[in-house]
Amino acid sequence: MDLILIHPPFLITLACIYIASVHKEKDIRTWFEELSVDMNIVKNIAMEILDFYENHRLFTEERVHAAFNKLATNP
Repeated sequence: MDLILIHPPFLITLACIYIASVHKEKDIRTWFEELSVDMNIVKNIAMEILDFYENHRLFTEERVHAAFNKLATNP
């Protein structure tokens, strides 16, 4: 996830606020309109954040330990 290298911090913050507003079912479109930000960019960043967490959930602690054990046994 290279979001911090691609997008300025304020857009990442707005994407997090957008995710929270959708999760809490709050309509804050007017607030975003007052900010004059491109909502397509904010929504794309939000999707990247959600994709990251979805993919991260696939890595269980057992899989991580198994990978470390393989690395430790291979020269």
